[in-house]
Amino acid sequence: MLTYNKAICLFILSLTLFLIVTPISLYAQFEDFALNEKLTDNLNDEKVSAKGYINLDGVQPGSQFQIAIVVDIAKGWHINAYPAGESLSPTEIVLPQAPNISFGEVVYPTGDMLEIALLGEVSVYHDTIAIGIPATLSQDAPIEQMTLDFVLNYQACSDEQCLLPETLDISVPINVVSIEETVQLINDDIFSGITFTMTTDVDDESQGGIAGALSGGKLWLAFLLIFVGGIVTSLTPCVYPLIPITVSVFGAGESTGIFRSFLLSLVYVFGIVVTYSILGVAVASTGAVFGQVMSNPYVIGFISVILVALGLSMFGVFEIQLPSSVQNRLNTVGGTGFFGAFGMGTVAGVIAAPCTGPALAAVLAYIATTQSLFLGFWLMFTYAFGMGLLFICIGTFSSTLSALPRSGGWMYVLENIFGIAIITVALFFLKDLDFFAPIKNLLQNSLPYFAIAGVLILIGIWLGKIKERFKGISSKMQVRKACGLLLAIVGAFMIVGGLSQPVAGPHVNWVYDEAAALETAAQENKLVMLDFYATWCGACNELDHKTFSDQRVVDRLESYVTVKIDFSAKVDKTLKEKYNVPGLPVVIFMDGQGNIYERIEKFVKPEKMLEIIDSVERKAYTDKDGTL
Repeated sequence: MLTYNKAICLFILSLTLFLIVTPISLYAQFEDFALNEKLTDNLNDEKVSAKGYINLDGVQPGSQFQIAIVVDIAKGWHINAYPAGESLSPTEIVLPQAPNISFGEVVYPTGDMLEIALLGEVSVYHDTIAIGIPATLSQDAPIEQMTLDFVLNYQACSDEQCLLPETLDISVPINVVSIEETVQLINDDIFSGITFTMTTDVDDESQGGIAGALSGGKLWLAFLLIFVGGIVTSLTPCVYPLIPITVSVFGAGESTGIFRSFLLSLVYVFGIVVTYSILGVAVASTGAVFGQVMSNPYVIGFISVILVALGLSMFGVFEIQLPSSVQNRLNTVGGTGFFGAFGMGTVAGVIAAPCTGPALAAVLAYIATTQSLFLGFWLMFTYAFGMGLLFICIGTFSSTLSALPRSGGWMYVLENIFGIAIITVALFFLKDLDFFAPIKNLLQNSLPYFAIAGVLILIGIWLGKIKERFKGISSKMQVRKACGLLLAIVGAFMIVGGLSQPVAGPHVNWVYDEAAALETAAQENKLVMLDFYATWCGACNELDHKTFSDQRVVDRLESYVTVKIDFSAKVDKTLKEKYNVPGLPVVIFMDGQGNIYERIEKFVKPEKMLEIIDSVERKAYTDKDGTL
């Protein structure tokens, strides 16, 4: 019996010693007992933890926001960076499938280089890192509290060992609020250290980069991108009407030096900037559409009267002068030129109001969301100044035309040409008023029509005696000159107005009821294209005449439900808020359930539109598991 007890004790003692001295790594052999799994889980739980944050205290439907996943790594441990070296498991975020949220490119931090035996230098993360995720909430997202469930894949290692790859679940609560509520930026200390990826395309950068810079608190970057966005906008057809006005204001005046011309141009642009900024802040605060002011017949009439008066003064019909008392007082502070330049600049600012783009859309959305009118004003100021840079150059060097030899009535020729151009611009604005509808119906975009217009211009120039002004010629010659200038103006208007009309040929089959269109799309399982349009929007007209009249685009859109929503005279506030339309143009691709796949806020050429359609169909095909 004693021998048996001794044997039992000896066995227990041997087993105890075996368990004590056996290396931990050997437990990997005991898979049947799940020892390795339990031990590894405990180790990972101690070494890596993570928590999610967003940059806003509330997210409004249709807005962009940012998510940060902050990962804490225990001292003495590291995790592989993204991307990882060959045969290593990278740290990676798995995005959730959220029906009302689309995610941008995940922003991973740069890793530290660590020398590892047999592997060489490897990129790893130590201590605390923050991973950024840009996101956009869809327009039709319900107002509710929602949670996004992310998964973090990682592998923790120390100088002595590497644990098995693991996953960590991270839940990020999102508070979806209505567009009437004010939201504030939060967690600035976290998001200031994340550099969100921006595309190389200037317009796309303006849309995503500005929103990201503003929401991330990087105001210097936001102002820089907005300024660049303004310069890009100045190169679009939307600002073309301002060019003859600018040249007329500075090119037909008295000969001045380059420096004074530069100062006058600066004051002129300052007038544009001030008006543009005030309009932008007012529009973003009241919920109107930027540029809608040019649909008001009284505003158009007032601007047209000013332009016609300026044009007639170019012909020498009369001189525009201030009262002598005011003129003498202004002369003591630098002359009447600065006052006149600023005044014309304010008019030009109203004319430029329909000129929008992705950068301006981001600014208007920021003002409307944060209600920060002071910062909003200076953001608009920066955008408008970038747009006005072109006119500073034009105004500065247009005045050198005044220095050309005056012999042979050369200056009178310039003044008459400028007068024809500026009155043509006035007529171009008036053509969209109901009173002038019969005239607009006569405009055509065809070569025979333009040939007739060219003949009228040539006859008008011959009869108009453009080497002379009205003053100083006989009454008979004044009548002849008036008839000639009128023919030239009509011919120029026929060309400018004709170019704004669609070319005869293929066209998209539009419907005009948004609700009925979505119902049809849902029933027939079709995609939808919404085109928000206005006659006063230059880029909208350009889309119609160049892109939506292209046979290739028309063919691709035949299977879509194509909806045109006209904001020319009246803005539907419900649709404006539903689709977040701060300015025009806006083109939205979506399905019948309201899932938005692409949003365009600028003119795009037919080739680019075809690429966008391809992208939309790929996204829709993926979302519907190949059943589209």
